[in-house]
Amino acid sequence: MGGLPQTLEVTGVPRHVGSWSVAGIPGFVPAVLGRWQREHGSLPQRFSLVMCPQVEVNARGGLPREVTELTDPRLRCRHFTGCHRPYLVILFTGPDAEVQCSRILPMLAWCEAYRVCIERDAIRMDFAGATEDADEPATPTGRTPRALKDLLASGELVRILA
Repeated sequence: MGGLPQTLEVTGVPRHVGSWSVAGIPGFVPAVLGRWQREHGSLPQRFSLVMCPQVEVNARGGLPREVTELTDPRLRCRHFTGCHRPYLVILFTGPDAEVQCSRILPMLAWCEAYRVCIERDAIRMDFAGATEDADEPATPTGRTPRALKDLLASGELVRILA
C-alpha cells in the first residue's frame, strides 16, 4: 500500500464520546497511520484500532498484564496530539482483530476503539466502542497507582515526553 489518504471519515461515535475523542482531532489519525507505515511498512486494508491517553495508562502503573498479553508489542505505539498529549495506539490485525480489540477495551480508561478500512480516497473508521472508567484488573499487576506528584518527583513523567 502506498501513501495514505488524508481524508478521514469517522462514523457511529456517540455524542458523549465525541466530546473527548482523539479521533476527532484533525490530522491525528492520518498522522499516526502515516508514521506507522513509514516505520513498519504497509498497513492491511482492514484492521481494528484502540487509542488511549498515555496518562491514563501511567495512572494505573502501566499497561495491565492482560493487555500486554493480548497485544503484539510491534503493533503498539505512542503518538502525540498537536497539543503534545501522548496517546497509546494499538492496532489489531487478522481474523480475530475485533475480538481482541473488544477484550482489552474494558481494561483501558478513556479509550476508544474503531474498525478501520483504508480505501483509495479515505480512511474510514467505524466506532466499535469506548471506555471511560476502566475496570480494575482481573489479576493484580503488583503495582499500585501513584499520584501525579510522585511521578513528577521520580522523573518518570518527564521521560515519557522525551
